Amino acid sequence: MPPLASAKSQTKSPTSKRSGAAKGNFQAGLQFYSLKSSAVALLLWLSFATACSTIATFDQVAYDKATGAKAEALALMDKATDSYGAHLKEIEAVSLTIDKAYEYDRGRALNTVTVQQWEVLRDPNRNLFGGFLRRWHDKGSLKVDYITEKKPDIAEAFDQITGLEIGKRKAN
Repeated sequence: MPPLASAKSQTKSPTSKRSGAAKGNFQAGLQFYSLKSSAVALLLWLSFATACSTIATFDQVAYDKATGAKAEALALMDKATDSYGAHLKEIEAVSLTIDKAYEYDRGRALNTVTVQQWEVLRDPNRNLFGGFLRRWHDKGSLKVDYITEKKPDIAEAFDQITGLEIGKRKAN
């Protein structure tokens, strides 16, 4: 009597031919599905990468406005040892330059982070340029040591704004 295993191997089920054909069709379908899903994934990624930017593109005008405002603000700070009233026109002019840069950036789409940086820099209740002007106004004049201490902080705040702008990708 032949072993049971060999008897089983000699008998074929009526579905064995179909299962081989079905397996081939399944594999072909799987390859097509895999290719199709890869193509869809690639298209989604490309559309996201190009159309769904989360930050504005680089803008030379915004960069120029920020660097100009920085230079004017730091030059004005050196004059804070004099009375606030003696430099009122310069203070207004520099404040206007900063306000223009802020408004320009505020009008650009996808520029929330930069706008927030400008708001912190301008805020009279913070310790950057707006707070410096408020203190100068309130005290009448400022000591050289205080000005020397604040200038690097304010310069750094401007540098963060320009650094963010430089880091943005160029428009196509």
